[in-house]
Amino acid sequence: MEIVVGEATDDHVVDEGLLAKMEDRFFKSSCYPSTLPPETGTNEKRCIFRLPRRLKNINGKWLEPQVVALGPYHHGKPQLQMMEELKWRCLAPFMESRKGKLAACLIQLRPLEKEVRECYSESESEAINLMSTDELLQMMVIDGFFILALFFRAKLNLTELDRDERSIYNNPLYRLDMVILPKIFGDLLLLENQIPSCVLNTLYTICFNISSRKSLFVIATNFLCSISIIPESRNMPATDRLHWLHLLDLVRLVFISRAYNKAIISRAHYKKMQKTYDYRPFTLIPCVMKLRRAGIKVNRHTADSFLDVKFNNGVIKMPGLILDDSMCSLLVNCVAFEQSCNVSKSFSIYATLLDCLVNTARDVDYLCNRRVIDNFLGTDAEAVQFINKLGKDLTIYKDRGDSDYFFLLDVFGDVNKYYRKRLNWGKWMSFKREYFGKPWLLISAIVGFVLLVLTFLQTFYTIYAYYVHPKN
Repeated sequence: MEIVVGEATDDHVVDEGLLAKMEDRFFKSSCYPSTLPPETGTNEKRCIFRLPRRLKNINGKWLEPQVVALGPYHHGKPQLQMMEELKWRCLAPFMESRKGKLAACLIQLRPLEKEVRECYSESESEAINLMSTDELLQMMVIDGFFILALFFRAKLNLTELDRDERSIYNNPLYRLDMVILPKIFGDLLLLENQIPSCVLNTLYTICFNISSRKSLFVIATNFLCSISIIPESRNMPATDRLHWLHLLDLVRLVFISRAYNKAIISRAHYKKMQKTYDYRPFTLIPCVMKLRRAGIKVNRHTADSFLDVKFNNGVIKMPGLILDDSMCSLLVNCVAFEQSCNVSKSFSIYATLLDCLVNTARDVDYLCNRRVIDNFLGTDAEAVQFINKLGKDLTIYKDRGDSDYFFLLDVFGDVNKYYRKRLNWGKWMSFKREYFGKPWLLISAIVGFVLLVLTFLQTFYTIYAYYVHPKN
């Protein structure tokens, strides 16, 4: 059937079926939540995302789990089924001498179903939205207790444990091959392989007397220190300062908090620096080779976080960064999380800093010689490729009206100010380093200068004699 609008001509006839389809689609889009991709999503509760397409091109081995699936994104994949039986066996020690604990876990998690679903970014036709309530609760309990079992694996002093905790050590995780364990630890820190912290906290609270036990934050950080994900430090951040959304976010916040006092400045200070230094809100800095021409060096310094970068008296001080598969995976997934979620962009700004400093293999070679970077990726060219892809086109502001903190702003500003001021002086220093350090080049430069002066004097006296004594 056709509907006529205005005069009865072919240009004014609309197909009723097409009109009905468009009206139905419009109604649905108006009444239901948006299903935009993670990068454009507006749900602030979402914190576990698919990796952005741009970052998937860096390296496939840092994107998907190799051994164990946690959460809905990779749940049920055939290549990860080997660990499913092990996860069920890890549940048993938590239930020993705790009659009714499993029922309590299911009861306590049921009210969190909506919150858990909102933590994931998939559309209505994907993964978690296809799961029933029972399937979701079962997955959260099994995956949550598997993570808790890994956490308690780090507590090696059994004398500090009560009777309930000691039973956890009678689990199959302690009989796993040491070749598989590092792969499991790596899978724990993939963005697509996260469990919301509200689930972990609920399970931990039910199974242990929370008033007399250490917080889950302390247990988790001890575990991360034991597997060398984060270095041990006497200045561990206070629990109430870190509201972590999942395990990857906890690792990110620990590194940020350790560099907090020296590397993050307030917005008021930021405005003051704009007036003082007269630079744009964010100005990229030149690469290492260009900085050296202005007399700027890059040195290694000791710190609890590789994010703790400083600049003073023409020296950029950076903690050592080990570029291996583990660190590259952490950087990629933390940057992906920050680019997809409305959180501080500290790792993204650090990735931008590395991208600025490194343009060629010569830049990487210099940083390796200064022990700022330990390259285990292969050649210097491979390190350049990773760093440039990681730092390309990143968002570095939390939002348009960001009133939070700007990470490393003072470093970018001070380096640019020093670079512009010392660039001409740096050219002279480059000449001095090039010629004065090599005697034969210095001698040739002096001879060339003397010949230039003599040629000038000869020309001058020839012209002078012609005009003063023309007849002669």
